[in-house]
Parts: sequence; C-alpha cells; structure tokens
Amino acid sequence: MSKNLWWSIPLELLLLTFSFIGLISSLIFILIVITRYEFRQNLTLLLAMNLSFGGLITCVSMISQGIHMMMNSPEDRLCPYRSYFFTVGGLYIFEAAALQTLHRLIVIIFVHRRQWQNRCLFFFLALIQLILCLLGLLPLLLTNRFPYYPNANACYIALNDIFGVLYPAVSFYFTPLIFQSICSYWILRYVSRKYQARRKHDKIKKRIYKEKRVLARLSLPVFLLLSVGLIFFVFFFATILSNDQWKAPSYALHLSFMGSSAATGSSMLANLILTKPVKKILLSFLPKHPR
Repeated sequence: MSKNLWWSIPLELLLLTFSFIGLISSLIFILIVITRYEFRQNLTLLLAMNLSFGGLITCVSMISQGIHMMMNSPEDRLCPYRSYFFTVGGLYIFEAAALQTLHRLIVIIFVHRRQWQNRCLFFFLALIQLILCLLGLLPLLLTNRFPYYPNANACYIALNDIFGVLYPAVSFYFTPLIFQSICSYWILRYVSRKYQARRKHDKIKKRIYKEKRVLARLSLPVFLLLSVGLIFFVFFFATILSNDQWKAPSYALHLSFMGSSAATGSSMLANLILTKPVKKILLSFLPKHPR
C-alpha cells in the first residue's frame, strides 16, 4: 500500500510515542523494584511490577508494529508474532490487575491468613497466568488466525472468526474482569460493614473512600484497555460484511492500534506515578532546584 494517506503518519507517530512512554515507564518501574532489597520484599510492589511486565510485552510489540507500519513494509514472517505478543501482553495486563485485586482482598478480609500472603504463592500464580496467556493464544497463532491486512500493514484477528474473537475475549478479558469486580465489591462491602459494626461512623466514609481510591487505581489499566476494546468493536461492527471477511476502513485499524498503545502507555505511566514508594525513589534522582 502506498503511503498516500496523510492521516496515517500522525496516527503512527502517536502509536510509537505512547508505546515508548509505556516502555520507558515499565522499565523504570521494574528496575527500581528489582534493584532495591526492601522493594523486593514488598508483595504489593512486586505485583505492581508484574503489571509493568505485561505493559512491557505490549509496548515492545507495538513499537515493532509501529515501525513496520511507518516504513510501509510488506508482510514479513514476524507479522503474526507481533500481533500474538501484543495480544498476550494486553491479556496479561488484565490478569495482573485481577491478581493485584485478589491480594488486596486477602490483605483486607483475610488479614490473619498469613500463608495466603506468601510471595512465592503469588509468584506461582503470576507464572501460571503468564503461561496460560502464552499457551492459551498459541492455537490462534499456529492455525494462522492472525492474517495480514494490507490496508493497515499489520496482522490481526478477523472479526468474522467467531472462535478467534470470542475465545480470548471471554477467557482472558471478561473472566478476570468479572473476578476483579466481584473482589472489589466484596472489599467495599466488608469495609463498610466492619466499620458500621464498630459504630465508628466518623471513619466509615474515609475508610471506604480510601478503598475506592485503591481499587480505582488497580482498575485503571483494565478500564483504559476495555474502553479501547469497545471502540475497536464499534468500528468493526459498523463495517460491511463482504464474502468471507470484514472489510474495515484503514483509519479504523490505525485508530485501534493507536488507542491500544495510548491505553497501555497511560496505564504504565500511571502505575509509575501513583505507586508512591517507586515515585519517591524516581524523584530522588531528579535534580533539585534551590529555592
């Protein structure tokens, strides 16, 4: 496809910009956590780093994809693999956010079950999640369900592929989303009942507000990626069904890729800024201006 679409270049530049923001934010977060002993002993920070690992996979894949699109290169052997790892990274972000919420549930409700707050246990759960994402999407890769579309210079799952669309959506997107929603509701209900039972009405609203703030931060990556996913499906359902595939306009594909990179980059940057211990270390490296 000749590069005669004036709007494609700014969208691809935005794709690369957001992807680099996400990549740098993820790398900084991971490096800060693994280089400090006290952070490596903090399960909350380790789980936040696990989220950054999912963002790292996604952003590296999107940078590779963005460069390929900007160079207007023809299909290559890496095309389906870029789409595969991009999808794996997005799925793993959902899984990592659900695992963070599970940890919050255990800390708040099952605080006396110390054995459930073991780092090795959560490391094992995170490893299982990563393996499930990798192996769960492997059949789609092996059966060529990431076809190449010249209008976007990219590979993606065709919408008329019912299995290819619904299988990852239900198994790796909506299942952890439902689990995270149930855990969040359980936490808020427990906190509300606990403080009401103790008749500490002056602290009820403050405590509930704190938990809502924490849960909102944990849900932010999911919310951003889910918003992009909804836009993605709106574009595709608005297209015309032609023979054996959905013909999506080129701008819709570019917007979808750019939206995914924006959601991931923003999520990783927010994870870096909103995690106070990591933010504090990061600020200590910045030059201080004398007053």
